[in-house]
Amino acid sequence: MAFRRFRTRLVSIEPTGQCAATVDTSAGGMSALGTRQSKPDTSLRAVREAYQETIMAVPQFEAEYDDSLEANMSMEFGAELGTQIATGTRLTPRLHEALLTASEGARDERETLLPALERERESLQSVRNTLDDCERRGSALGANARRTTDSVRLDSIDNQLAEIEIDCESAAATRQQLLHGRSAAALSGIGGTSLVRYLYGDCLVTCPALADIVACLDTIRRHRRYCLVSTC
Repeated sequence: MAFRRFRTRLVSIEPTGQCAATVDTSAGGMSALGTRQSKPDTSLRAVREAYQETIMAVPQFEAEYDDSLEANMSMEFGAELGTQIATGTRLTPRLHEALLTASEGARDERETLLPALERERESLQSVRNTLDDCERRGSALGANARRTTDSVRLDSIDNQLAEIEIDCESAAATRQQLLHGRSAAALSGIGGTSLVRYLYGDCLVTCPALADIVACLDTIRRHRRYCLVSTC
C-alpha cells in the first residue's frame, strides 16, 4: 500500500533541528538572514521525493487526482500541513511528528476502507449474477406466456415467475442488509451512507444495485399480471 510505503520512508528521514541564528561579525550582531533558508533542506526534499515516489506514483493517481504535490498533500493531511511540506524550507521535529501522525491516520483509513470496498465489489457481483439469471429466465417465461392461452400452462409459468420474484426479493434483502449494517458501523470516519455517496454520488441513483433489482422485479410482476389476467 502506498501510504504504508510512504510512512516507512518517512520514519527513516531525520528531521532538522531548529535553525540557529548566525553571527554577523561585520555588523557586530545577529544576522536575520541567518535564521532562514531560501531552499528546502535535505530532509524536507526527502519527504517530498518519498511522497512523489509512493503516493503520487500509483497507477491510478493521474486518472483519479492529477494534483500537484501541495494540492494532494493538503487534501490528504490538511491544508496547513500540506503547505508547510510543499513550500517550506525545513523539516522541523514538530512538523515531522505531525506528518508521521497524519500519514498513520491515512494509512489506517485505507486499510479499514479496503475490506469494505472488497465487500461492496462482491455484493455488486452477486447482484449482477442474480439479475442476469432472473432476467434471462423471466424474459423466456414472459415470451412463453404470450404464446399460450392455456390456463394450466399459464399457472405453471406464473409459479415459475413467482420463484424468480423470490430470488429478486432475496437479493434486495441481502443488499439492504449490507447497506444498513455498514451504516451502523464506524468506518474510520466514513459512515455507510457517506460511503454510498462517495461511490455513487455521480450516478443517476444513489443505490444503483437496488434500483436494478427493483426494475427486474417490476418486469417479473408485469409478466405475472399478464398470466393472471389471461387465465380469468
